[in-house]
Formats: sequence, C-alpha cells, structure tokens
Amino acid sequence: MRRLRAQERLRKRVIGVLLWTLTATIFIDVAVGFVFRLPSDPRVAGTALQNYFDYGRSIEGKLRRLVGMTPGSAAPIVEAGWLAKECDIGTTSVPGKIGFDIYGMSFTNQIADHMEGLDNELASTRFGGPAAPPNHSYACFLRRVAENRTLAPVQIIGILASSVRRMVTISGLTTSFEGPMPFTYPRYALTRDGQLEGRMSSISTEDDLRSALGDPQKWRAFKEDLSAADFFYSKAIFEEDAFDRSVVARMIRRALGQRVINSRTDALQTKTGFSGAPEIMTVLRAMLLDFAHKARERGSRPIVILIEDRGYGGTISTRLVPTLQESGIEFVSTSTLVAANDSGNFVADGHFTPRAFDKIAQSVVKLLRREPRVQSSAQ
Repeated sequence: MRRLRAQERLRKRVIGVLLWTLTATIFIDVAVGFVFRLPSDPRVAGTALQNYFDYGRSIEGKLRRLVGMTPGSAAPIVEAGWLAKECDIGTTSVPGKIGFDIYGMSFTNQIADHMEGLDNELASTRFGGPAAPPNHSYACFLRRVAENRTLAPVQIIGILASSVRRMVTISGLTTSFEGPMPFTYPRYALTRDGQLEGRMSSISTEDDLRSALGDPQKWRAFKEDLSAADFFYSKAIFEEDAFDRSVVARMIRRALGQRVINSRTDALQTKTGFSGAPEIMTVLRAMLLDFAHKARERGSRPIVILIEDRGYGGTISTRLVPTLQESGIEFVSTSTLVAANDSGNFVADGHFTPRAFDKIAQSVVKLLRREPRVQSSAQ
C-alpha cells in the first residue's frame, strides 16, 4: 500500500513539474514575442533581434504585415519589381550621351553605376526587381516592345546565376522565405512549335495584392496559381496559421523553410549547372535569342551580361556562351573577370566589391564602345 502511495505521489510530482515547465515555456514564449514584436508600421525596419524572432513566421503572415492597411503604408519591398510599375516607361534620352537600357536586378544597377562613372558619355535607364530572374527581365522588355515604348540604342540584359532558379517561379515570394518579395512575373515554357509562352498569376500589381489579401476567393485563386506553376511553393511554409503566434513554433518553421528552399534549389542545380531541370536552360536560350532578335528589329543593339555571383562559377557561362557566340550576340561573362569562388571578390551582402564591379563595367563599356559585330537588323 505504501509503495502504491509513493508511486502516486511521484506520478503527481512528475505531472506537476511537466505542467509548470509547460506553463513557464508558454509564458516565456509569449513574453519574448511581446518584447521583441516588430513595429506596427511596416515602413519601419525592425531591430536585429525583432527580425530574428520573426523570421519563421509564414510567408503569408509576413506579407499581411508588410502590405499594411492602406496604399502608401506598405514596406518598400512591397512596391518593388512590379512589371506595370517598373517597365511601363520609355527611355529618357540625354543630349550628347549614348543611352542604354539595362534589365535585371541590383547587380545590373551597380554595373550601370560603374559604367557611368567610367564614361561620362553614357546614360542608363534601369528596369528590374529585387533578385529578379531572367523571366522578369524578358517580360519587362517584351512589355516595352509591345507598348511601343522608346528604346535606347543599346539594350542590355543581365542574367544573375543565383536567380536562374527563379525561372520556375511566378513570384518573388516563394524563394525568399525570410524576406518575402511579392512582385510577380510570368513563368515561360516552349510550346510544341518552339514559341515562348508565359503563364502569369492572377496578381500583377500591388493593388491586386492588397485586394486579394482582403478577399478570400482572390487569395485562394493566387495560392492555386502558385501551387500549379511555382516549383518552390510549399503550403507548410506559405500559409498563415496559429503557429505564427508562437516564437518557438516560428523558429521551428524557419528551419523547415530553409530546408524546403535549399532542397528544391539542390534538386534543380548541380556543379555543372542547372541540369536538374533541363528546361530552364532551353527556355533561357530561347529568351536570349528572342531578346536579341526583337531588339535588332527595333534598331537597337543587344548585349548580354552573364553574372556569376558567389558560389555559381561556370553554372551559366558554360551553357549559354556557345549559344551567344553561334548567334552573334555580344556578351560579357563575369567568370572571365571575377572569380565567383573567391570570397575576396564579394562584400557581406553577396554583391561584388567595388573593384570587381569596376572590372565588369570596364569590360561592358569597352564592348559598347566597339563597333558591333552584328549590325542592328532583324536576323
């Protein structure tokens, strides 16, 4: 009898300890979440600790905060990259200067900065989005051509190796779990007769996004678009749920988010390039050929910059250079100028050092100043 009573007391003590531990964990979870909550205004950047404890929130949860309640109250990233905003403009010509339009992302913007710094007779108009993939740049160029916008005499498109994986996405949301980028763009495929065909989501502007977040039917349609056409979409890390309210659960989901994106990236690429998804390079080659053809039809000179950033040395140049050479498309490959596997060529945020950007810009300026090997006419 005494033994049974002792066992019962022990059982109660164990249950008591477990309950107190659970209560303390919940209290700490709630307290940390309250103390390190992000600012209510999405335009105000959070501190390092605030961001750290929020990184694991679902993509949808982050997005609802970033968009804000009304137009003008959104975080800057929400406004960036939309095709209708970034591309529905003509080139601004500057008297006495050689104009060039450049399509891409922050890398191409910095290359343009250095080009203009090296040669004051150059003037650029930039078109791009955050870490924009080639399908965004190509869609931007097509949009300008279709709307008969004024084009500069030189048309430059930059292909960033680390963004090539996004060719199988339709939004910047799914490959940027910790910092969602909501702009959208088409995912292209080749039809049976070899023509490029783009599939766009139901959301194409910031206003569309805000409207969809307030309309369950529209939001469900967008998630269906992602599920059907976006290789990186994962319901587990995308959809908002009760776990968004827990710091501990968010930290667990952060690890899951990193694992999902890394595993899907690894499934696409190998050391020899994006051989895990052969259609990527097939479509990219078709894009570049069509870009050059249409630029020449409009009397402009096409140039391609192959940008191999940290860890991506040789992944795109080995697969694209032969096509560019065979088609007479002028190009600059950073792999011949800046080693992608040398950490000394990069700064902390992953961009090239100023010295490396200068090398690349010098090569592009030298090419631009040369007489084109292929005249600006339709092929």
